Amino acid sequence: MTSTSFLFRSGSALLVFMAGCGTAKEGTAPRISRVEPVPPPESVWLPAGRFEMGSPAGELERDVDEGPRTEAAFERFQMDVTPVTARAFAARREQVRAKDPQARWWSDAETPSEWLGRCNLDSERTDHPVNCVDWRAARAYCEVIGGALPTEAEWEYAVRASTTSAFWWGESFDTEHVVGSVSCGSRGCLGGTAPVVHAGPRCNGWGLCDMAGNVWQWTATGYQERLGEDAPPEVSGVPEKPVHRGGSWLNHIPGLFRSAHRGLAYPKNGLTGVGFRCVHRP
Repeated sequence: MTSTSFLFRSGSALLVFMAGCGTAKEGTAPRISRVEPVPPPESVWLPAGRFEMGSPAGELERDVDEGPRTEAAFERFQMDVTPVTARAFAARREQVRAKDPQARWWSDAETPSEWLGRCNLDSERTDHPVNCVDWRAARAYCEVIGGALPTEAEWEYAVRASTTSAFWWGESFDTEHVVGSVSCGSRGCLGGTAPVVHAGPRCNGWGLCDMAGNVWQWTATGYQERLGEDAPPEVSGVPEKPVHRGGSWLNHIPGLFRSAHRGLAYPKNGLTGVGFRCVHRP
């Protein structure tokens, strides 16, 4: 296993001053509502290196858009150890709104009836990954904390952690490494997301956890049918079809958790299975 060093970014509790209409009485202090402190996001440095992105032609359950295999090289960069949690996103949602007024997200109470599972915001599931956030909200959040969404190539480099097998842990699917619906055999049968973890069998050789399963993760990359091609730039800076990676609690097909699998969000499926994590580049 490659040795890693961890960086903890500073965070603080938020104090909100509540004032009513009219003038406060002399000597009366403003009423203060204390928002729950948010632990600073934990990131791990990923080593500089190069790898072949995509899957070999003989890989089981391979999709044609996982090729041609393309070499990519990186300088060292940081990635969040876990997907962003509902607690962390909730504490910064006003900053996210200010950063991008068009960003959208849904709370637990706002979960559309046709979506499987529940949205985690404003629920007791504060240590679960935030889900039900669109691409713009994910991008804005990462920018608020001084980071960015990973590119698709950065994400695959990170999940592989120097491995070349179909899954980051080996060639065969193993339920202990993912939060998914494979073991119960039908889409969404698991019921919902799980709390994030910081160690154990759901963490790869570089210390990144839930890279496969729990929630799909948005990337900064727009979808193209062939690897190595760049999607036409959008005037708004928002990819028409942003790629997400990793598989989620909803998925019951083992191949969707492979390191090379590329996913797209479809409106009919909703966003209860989609979240994100951020990268921090020197």
